[in-house]
Amino acid sequence: MSSILNDYPEVSFIDNMTVEDIQAYYMKAMREKYKELTGRELIMGEAEPVKLIAYANCLILYQIAQYADRAGKMSLLKYSYGDYLENIGALKGVRRLDAGKAVTTMRFTLSTEMPGVITIPKGTRVTAESGVYFETIENLEIPAGHTVGEVNAECKEAGIIGNGYTEGMLNMIVDPIAYVEKVENITVTQGGSDKEDDKNLAERIYLTPSSWSVAGPDDAYIYWVKTFDAAIKDVRVHSDVPGEVEIRFLLEGGEIPTETMIEELENFMRSGDIRPLTDHVNVAAPGIHEYEIDLTYYINNSDIKKVSMIQEKVSEAVNEYKRWQSAEIGRDIVPDKLISLIISAGAKRVEVTSPAFCALRWEEIAASVTTNVKYGGLEDD
Repeated sequence: MSSILNDYPEVSFIDNMTVEDIQAYYMKAMREKYKELTGRELIMGEAEPVKLIAYANCLILYQIAQYADRAGKMSLLKYSYGDYLENIGALKGVRRLDAGKAVTTMRFTLSTEMPGVITIPKGTRVTAESGVYFETIENLEIPAGHTVGEVNAECKEAGIIGNGYTEGMLNMIVDPIAYVEKVENITVTQGGSDKEDDKNLAERIYLTPSSWSVAGPDDAYIYWVKTFDAAIKDVRVHSDVPGEVEIRFLLEGGEIPTETMIEELENFMRSGDIRPLTDHVNVAAPGIHEYEIDLTYYINNSDIKKVSMIQEKVSEAVNEYKRWQSAEIGRDIVPDKLISLIISAGAKRVEVTSPAFCALRWEEIAASVTTNVKYGGLEDD
């Protein structure tokens, strides 16, 4: 979506004036005024104090011009940031999202079957050795004759601090409950986000008019998905059948959402003030299209002293490619991008065995499963 804003024309409220332009204008005006007042030409050497003072004044004028240019641009969505951007959002009733809390699913296990219902109250806290606390967001009732129950929980602290706890890491109950023998998270904790960044906020402001439609346009669904959690960075909406809406989404860093977050987003999207009355909304994680990286690269003989540095940069370039490839749903597998990054890292040429170009479906995301990068040696320039 940021690319859409980038497609709008560049503007300058000072006509792209440079410091050299200001110097030329200032010195011309000073010479003309001097001649008007004295009748003589103003001749100054490079080290003349008057000329040095004039140049210093030009720098101050240039800074003033930059402030004027910025003041104008802060009223435009393409350039605005920070508090200025939030005030543009105010024109459409859009606020910056606060930091979000990570979520997971907790499984409580009883020591034995009980003759009656055991209630795990809302707000029951569970932690790991790190000291980060999660609490259940609703009451959990384990029926008579059963020993296991599951309930969603969220981190008590907002932000990314609650992300990344794998299954079983949250296993220490803080508020003991009779007959509860064991507790553990059964999904990876995710969805925690810092306060919404400018890029995401600008995108939602841009999409806001679509959210006013009752017809269910793609942009309206994208707007509401992004509003649900600032950790959501990519969204795809598709409909093959009238009234059937498929939504796929990705988290920051190309992370695949867990069932817990999918369930919460689906409930949010199905609420009456978001979903058009006749639409059936289905939210799911993107499909995974696996690919392999197998290549050999060569370095110019003239770069023999920089081989180690180039090898490190090539490794970074491959990792950058993998991040780029998995950052957007439906992004085709493009080996040319990989070659471009490796060449930019300092390699002379690259022989790519895999991946080959592959057009992905709208709901798929590319994920590398193996990486085999070989250094082929030095070659003549």
